Amino acid sequence: MRIVIANSRFLLGGSETYAVTVGEQLEQLGHTVTLFAGEASKEGRELAASRGLALGTCSPAELAERDDFDALIAQDAAAAYGVASQREVPQVFVIHGFASFEHPPQGLSPVPPVVVLSDRLADRAAAFAGRPEVVRLRQPIDLWRFKPTAPARERARRVLAFSNYLPPDRLAMLEAACGDLGLELTSMGATSTTSLTPQQRIADADIVVGYGRSVLEGMAAGRAAYVWDHAGGDGWMTPETYPAIEANGFAGAATENIVGTERLREDFAAYRSELGPLGYDLVRKHHSAARHAEELVGVLARAQPPAVDPVNATFGILIRSEWRAEDDRIKVTAQLREKAAEVEGLAARLGEVGEAGDAERRGRLAAEQRLQESERQLQEAHLRLQALFGSVSWRLTAPLRRLTAALRALLGR
Repeated sequence: MRIVIANSRFLLGGSETYAVTVGEQLEQLGHTVTLFAGEASKEGRELAASRGLALGTCSPAELAERDDFDALIAQDAAAAYGVASQREVPQVFVIHGFASFEHPPQGLSPVPPVVVLSDRLADRAAAFAGRPEVVRLRQPIDLWRFKPTAPARERARRVLAFSNYLPPDRLAMLEAACGDLGLELTSMGATSTTSLTPQQRIADADIVVGYGRSVLEGMAAGRAAYVWDHAGGDGWMTPETYPAIEANGFAGAATENIVGTERLREDFAAYRSELGPLGYDLVRKHHSAARHAEELVGVLARAQPPAVDPVNATFGILIRSEWRAEDDRIKVTAQLREKAAEVEGLAARLGEVGEAGDAERRGRLAAEQRLQESERQLQEAHLRLQALFGSVSWRLTAPLRRLTAALRALLGR
């Protein structure tokens, strides 16, 4: 088959990593794969190029006019609607999140099969009014790229925060826990440094802290993985915790755990080197990208092409407008957080300046009070001298004082 994998945009995140991982595996099965996106970042283009995959950017309408593919794996409802406005090809839709623009194109008839990567998303997809076929697969990991390159250390020394979403307040909690235990903390992701080949950074760590795919990539590299990110956490990945955490999509909401600095400190202190190889075994057993691609081909083979309807182009335009608005909202929210942090920093500095100013004012006031007291005492002494010099006794004893002074002078000679 000639297959297009479509994203709304191609950056450097989970859905993009999914696209290149699946694309490579489909090519190994002999299928022709092209990546499509409405727009792409420099990092996204580099990611596709690093895997030898062609990435094209154009509007869904332009994609629909192409005749060089005969199946679509869509992660973007706008592309799914756009293709179905002019072409009748089998489609599969992969859901990665709960945002409305990540929902499948329920206006198509029939609705394409929906691939979900967790039970929580399966429940969501089963509740859609369009009642699509829900196909539950596991998050695919390239076991050739992500594998243990060195044994896990007996004692943890370094923690890697591997996330695009970790906010400053939670990072501060992680820093505090690591600092208390003498652990070195490094970070990788959109808010720090990014990498097309994160394997080495993962291999250098003993504990990988993250969310979603980053947890699995840490496990595949034979490192102890800890689920904790912007939305909370569930703690260590072990054979016992895996079923519930995997069903939740490694999203930090599988258990009742509330993980703060104290819990982080306690858990990291309980690090065991065997968590690394146990995690690798779990990924190798359940998350093979090759097996995932094989199952996708089966889903595409039985999928019924949605009927062509020109009105679908309008639906696609509306979906694209929605995700643009949502993208703007996310960016504005991030900017507001940054500005709030700046304001808080300025307020703290102003407070320090104010305290210094208050101290200076208090010192100046005390000095003025001491000066006023000295002037008052000087004035009192002056008045007493004036009173003394103007008294009758002072005038009457003046000749005696002169005679005394003369005798002292004579005796001195």
